[in-house]
Amino acid sequence: MVTRRGRLSIYAISVFLCILAVFYAFPYLWMISTSFKTDDELYSGSVIPQNPSVIQYYRLFFGHQVGEEYNLQYRYPDYYKNSIIVTVSSLVLVLTLDALAAFAFAKYNFFGKQVLFWIMMITMMLPVYATLIPSFYLFSRILGWVNSYKALIIPGVVDAYGIFLLTQYMKTIPSELMDAARIDGAGPLRIFWNIIVPLSRPALGTLAIFKFLLVWNDYLWPLVMIREETMYTLTIGIAQMQMRQGMVVWGVQMAASVLATVPVILLVLAMQKQFLRGLTAGAFKA
Repeated sequence: MVTRRGRLSIYAISVFLCILAVFYAFPYLWMISTSFKTDDELYSGSVIPQNPSVIQYYRLFFGHQVGEEYNLQYRYPDYYKNSIIVTVSSLVLVLTLDALAAFAFAKYNFFGKQVLFWIMMITMMLPVYATLIPSFYLFSRILGWVNSYKALIIPGVVDAYGIFLLTQYMKTIPSELMDAARIDGAGPLRIFWNIIVPLSRPALGTLAIFKFLLVWNDYLWPLVMIREETMYTLTIGIAQMQMRQGMVVWGVQMAASVLATVPVILLVLAMQKQFLRGLTAGAFKA
């Protein structure tokens, strides 16, 4: 039975968490609100627009007149298309390759397994800035992949954190299931696809969310490798919108940012159960 003091503690914690949630959500709510403001209201200081309008979204896709001779146009559909192509391709390749590598580490013994695993783990400790210049030289000077999808996709298709996460989860899957499948004549790939992958869906869902957010929000690597505006991803494109023809287009930039968050919200809502199960069902078991 909950005592009066216990109920008060629960109420206090609930109020604190609600206040904390408001603080976290306020920047996003302010961004949405600003995207529906007219130019006259952008600097009014009010949080809620007095006369809501979709003019900023219209300008984002169809441009708007600046002066008498200049029509300000954006390539936002191209930015969106590039981000979707890069993110989806990276996600499919990472989940496939990381799962295969984790399957080998978790369920098979081979020469140099522990050494290779710890070398992979060491790479997680290297900051991205330490490998930025060598990576740029490799993909730009040697391979010549500047301004290409390959430069944005290939460098991240094998993720040490993803392999570690999936390895620790797959270790919790009983090996007796694999032995039974072998007796029935199943090979390694069939065991992987029909047994390991279905049982690893919570960990795969967790990795999918992490990797999607990482690639979708990546700014530094596309900034280094992309030169042409037609190849900009959303992060680069929205950043370049900030100053056009001597003016800061806050309203258009907020509208672009709101639309850029839609896939992230949909993914998190769709994968919420898998994400929570992946974090609590032994995914980080040592």
